[in-house]
Amino acid sequence: MHEHESSVCASTVLRVADGVLTRMAGSEMVLLDLDSEEFFGLDGVGARVFELLEEPQRFDDVLGTLLREYDVDRETLTADVNALVADLVARKLVVIVTPPR
Repeated sequence: MHEHESSVCASTVLRVADGVLTRMAGSEMVLLDLDSEEFFGLDGVGARVFELLEEPQRFDDVLGTLLREYDVDRETLTADVNALVADLVARKLVVIVTPPR
């Protein structure tokens, strides 16, 4: 388990980290972390999550948007997005702006 995995809850505010550039390449979003000089790729819902986090967003607001846009149940979506966000935070591509209360 990553150190931040359990720290993301509904009220956690997240945003894309400084120094991360994004470009679309077909249906895939390519991320470049300028600090590590590593590339990452996201497609589908992952790319949409990253797009939503270009501005600070509460985790629950991201889920709400995705629930309106995709045909998926809340429990599955919450688990999948939580895992994605934990990975993005661990890779320092997304930062926690406001920790959960």
